[in-house]
Amino acid sequence: MILNKHVCLLTTALALQLGIVKAQQNPVKLTLDSFEGNKGSWTEVGKVWADPTVPNTLQSTDGSGILANLPSKKKAGVDITSLEKYGDVDLSLEFLVAPESNSGVYLQGNYEIQILDSWTTTTPKPGDNGGIYQRWDESKPDGQKGYQGYAPRQNVSKAPGVWQKLEVSFQAPRFDAAGKKIENARFLSVKLNGVTIHENLEVFGPTRGAMTGTDVALGPLRIQGDHGAVAFRNIEITPFDAAIPTVSNVSYETFQGSFTNLNELAGKTPNAKGTAPTLSEVPAAVSDVNLTKYTANLNVKEAGDYQLNLQVPGGLSGLAVGDESISTLTDRGVRVRKSLKAGDNTIHIIASKNRNWSVDGFNLSISGTGLRNTDLLISEAGASQETDPILVDADETPVLRSFRDFPGVKRLSHVVSVASKDQVNYAYDMETGTLIQLWRGEFLDATPMWNNRGNGVSIPRGAVINLSAPAVNALSGDFIASEEFRTKGYQLMDGSEDIEFKYQLAGQTVTDKIKMLDTGKGISRWVTGISDGYYKVASGSQIQKIKPGYYLLPETGVYLEYDESTFGSPITHATDGNEGIFLPAKGKIAYNLLF
Repeated sequence: MILNKHVCLLTTALALQLGIVKAQQNPVKLTLDSFEGNKGSWTEVGKVWADPTVPNTLQSTDGSGILANLPSKKKAGVDITSLEKYGDVDLSLEFLVAPESNSGVYLQGNYEIQILDSWTTTTPKPGDNGGIYQRWDESKPDGQKGYQGYAPRQNVSKAPGVWQKLEVSFQAPRFDAAGKKIENARFLSVKLNGVTIHENLEVFGPTRGAMTGTDVALGPLRIQGDHGAVAFRNIEITPFDAAIPTVSNVSYETFQGSFTNLNELAGKTPNAKGTAPTLSEVPAAVSDVNLTKYTANLNVKEAGDYQLNLQVPGGLSGLAVGDESISTLTDRGVRVRKSLKAGDNTIHIIASKNRNWSVDGFNLSISGTGLRNTDLLISEAGASQETDPILVDADETPVLRSFRDFPGVKRLSHVVSVASKDQVNYAYDMETGTLIQLWRGEFLDATPMWNNRGNGVSIPRGAVINLSAPAVNALSGDFIASEEFRTKGYQLMDGSEDIEFKYQLAGQTVTDKIKMLDTGKGISRWVTGISDGYYKVASGSQIQKIKPGYYLLPETGVYLEYDESTFGSPITHATDGNEGIFLPAKGKIAYNLLF
């Protein structure tokens, strides 16, 4: 087994820059009327889907709520741009790409996040789904024209015709009063299908196909439509247009010693005191255990409601605003919500390093309407120590047994996770014979399992599909499950990635074989030894027939492929209040899941 284990320091400032921050106001939802440039290929529809075997084609039904680009010979696809222009934003949207199709989302019309049918790609490039597209220089030789593109960390793309989610925290370039650029644009965080694929990524200029070719302070949201069929829904954008607050005129007093409450300061004389222009310029006057009091001016450009957060890693903290005073210290950090006036507002801070191992310094941040959670103190002393994840190398350890947390149920203690060279992964609950999870991308994070004492839990690293809650899946004709279940273990078949699970059900030996498809598109499953009746293959209450033997299960985003001419059509049924997708079983069942 090969595990990657490192220890690093991550400053709070960087953690905030990486997008661990949310808006304090409601996002703006964009519709087709929010854009200009449509020449007829874009329309609002009520439903859209694809046949994964038919290139660059989407089908739709009338309705509203979905922006669909459906180019044709008479109506060529075009890009559309928002009427509003934006600087710093959080963007959230869902997209559905046709097979072999191509699109993109341009922040400020200039910086493209690629949208592409990258299903089954194992080594993504900047031009793959979720990549930050390359910049371009026509003057360079062929093969060198593209540069400074950024591939996603891993490919967590779903199959074409399935809705995917993109979440972006973007920081616009900064300019001085004369209009000169002083800071590049930055993707603070990009998530695809719930997985972070970019963090704190600096973009040195507009990417290929940009609207202006030069950096701008404000620009529209642009959606590419000239490369193929694609659909979008739930487009929400949150602007952050408030000026960054500042802290100045700092006075401080530092007392030597370990203090757990303020009464212990009575009669004490500070070992050091003074003033500093900013918090980061306060000198570290005492190296041992100590307590420091700070008073400073917090300047906000606009009056309004704000939230201040103070944390002293490994120590005690206190925080007050205006005429209020600090009466107690806490080891849990302090959060103060306050209405601040425009201009200077007095703040009071106490940071107590009351143990020798406590980290020097503190972390102070502010958030408010139109303002990202902003770090007010950038100091190496305020860093917190985190352990890098312990990652399971799928080439060395393609099968791992562990605990698993699954929504809505008690922690599972007998879960087998299986990986493949195509980055197709699944998890199987041996206590019920349930295929509980599927995911595409990297294998497992075993940090909770092995770090320090560990709790036995491993976490999938890719885009997880919670396929079905653990329960006996083979049911009788009247949908009754046998209570006589006993696992009999599993074994690898012929030294491959394929596994055969066995269990005893109602006195019969059931064999459950799961094989990775050679196409890299999913898994194949054969279950034998079950009685006639029904077999649950997934949670959900919706089934969409794409063509004979090929179904989309919309709630999980999985395609079901199986021989309905032999077994009959899939059905939905609620068992104990839980909706499920069932296949008729005739002593056995065989099907593929594509994802």
